[in-house]
Amino acid sequence: MKLIVGLGNIGDKYKQTYHNIGFEFLEFITSQSEFSYKKQFLGSIYKHLDTIYLKPHTYMNNSGQAVLAVKQYYNIQDSDIIIIHDDSDIALGEYKIHTNRGSGGHHGIDSIFEHISPAVTRIRIGIRAERFIGQKAQEFVLRSISEEDKVILEQVYRQVQENL
Repeated sequence: MKLIVGLGNIGDKYKQTYHNIGFEFLEFITSQSEFSYKKQFLGSIYKHLDTIYLKPHTYMNNSGQAVLAVKQYYNIQDSDIIIIHDDSDIALGEYKIHTNRGSGGHHGIDSIFEHISPAVTRIRIGIRAERFIGQKAQEFVLRSISEEDKVILEQVYRQVQENL
């Protein structure tokens, strides 16, 4: 069994923002399939074949609680967990795949490492468009994704999907 986790925050305020790239990616690769909220997992899940897709409802900084709940229930190994999240240190249009690396200050990743371990695979999707250079992440991560950036991100999503 594989667990693919998209990090984001629930609520309309956060929908289609740069910080919700994890949720946006899951909706893209599952063709916006019906995720259903499961209280025991502290999030919404969608199951397809041998893969579980999770959108934690714990808010970003407590994502590890939801990941741990699903991991334990389905007895998923750390090596079968993939975390998808935004990264303001990577240029828009790029992504990086890592295992066993630090959180880089991402609070959602900090929470996952605290509840599980750094042995999960992380796919960091870049969100720093040229117009954001020189700005602190908190100045733009909660902005709505521009239409031109959505086109770029969909190309990245396709590339990432091929590597899953």
